[in-house]
Amino acid sequence: MLIAEIQQFVPEPISLPIPQPVAVDNFFQILIINTENTGQKSGLATVLVATFTLICTKQIFTHLMALKKQITIKDIAKLLGVSKSTVSRALKDHPDISPETKSAVKNVADSFHYRPSQVAISLRSKKSRVIGLIIPKIYSFFFPTVINGIESIAHEHGYNLMILQSNESYENEVHNTNIMLANNVEGVLACVSRKTKDFSHFANVSDEGIPIVFFDRVPSGLMGDMVMVDDIKGAYVATSHLIETGRNRLAICIGNPDLLISINRLKGFQEALRDHGIPFVKDYVISGESPEEAAAETAKLLDLETPPDGLFAISDLTMSGIMREVYQRKLKVPEQLALVGFCEDVFSLMYQPQLTTVLPMGFEIGRTAAERLFQHIADTSGLNRTPETILIESPLVIRQST
Repeated sequence: MLIAEIQQFVPEPISLPIPQPVAVDNFFQILIINTENTGQKSGLATVLVATFTLICTKQIFTHLMALKKQITIKDIAKLLGVSKSTVSRALKDHPDISPETKSAVKNVADSFHYRPSQVAISLRSKKSRVIGLIIPKIYSFFFPTVINGIESIAHEHGYNLMILQSNESYENEVHNTNIMLANNVEGVLACVSRKTKDFSHFANVSDEGIPIVFFDRVPSGLMGDMVMVDDIKGAYVATSHLIETGRNRLAICIGNPDLLISINRLKGFQEALRDHGIPFVKDYVISGESPEEAAAETAKLLDLETPPDGLFAISDLTMSGIMREVYQRKLKVPEQLALVGFCEDVFSLMYQPQLTTVLPMGFEIGRTAAERLFQHIADTSGLNRTPETILIESPLVIRQST
């Protein structure tokens, strides 16, 4: 049966731009529809006492593929001469749609590789199946491992991950939260920038009923769940190790002194000194928010009349600046200066001698933060959103730098 003959049964003519007439041997059968004489109008066509075969040309399929066009419900409706609502309900296996019509719709959908629009679904369900991630910058070995951990959990739940960078800018971070809200994310994971002192933009996200989990660098107040390594304990263990190797003039290089991560790691450092009877020297505390700053501060530290014999760096970033100055001065490590850092394994193994490190547990932080976020997303009542601080223990890996 030719298209022209089929169209007499179809309320809307097939309007796809295909060549006509088409030779019969260029057709292929995609479905068979049986209709019964009930004296009523069906959703497919005026019911006739007949059994007919609806045929579609290979040229239609080729044309759509050539245009790389994703077939829509509207296209299926035009091909079958039914309404879009009929096609939509048939695809959802609605009981009001006859088995014959469901079969017809599903056969066409399968033949043309129909996929539902995720945007349309999210608008109808108010669920985007997207979570947002705000990080300062993917500049170190730490954040890629965090992202890997987050994605492993997001994929388990069938969610996509939107990643935005603040580039250590408060203004960018505020803009990022607005982008998250505009894109209807179902939850947000955030590591705050060094410049952020006002956290009201995160409060705005929470006010919209969107759960937030902070990790690594977190706000000073408890605005949401916070996932981080046990910074105090990790710094305590690292400092104690330096003391146990015979060092007694110990220095520390922190990042932004106002960040909780710097405060807690400095606290662990001080507690270890106190417990081992080693004096705390204020001049031995330096701060660097970039490798360049860390290198410059390390130079001043090493130029002191009595320089330290052990140095603890709280991150990959600060350690990279320290190592730059150590190499430039050709210091012998650990003979002249013993080094310990809060650093990822990959980073620590790059140097010679290899660095003793407290592992920052990036992958585990990412997984734990994402797991907690999905618990909140599943809790639609919001009754269980009491903020908690989740601490992850980080082991000390001893290498040649101590």
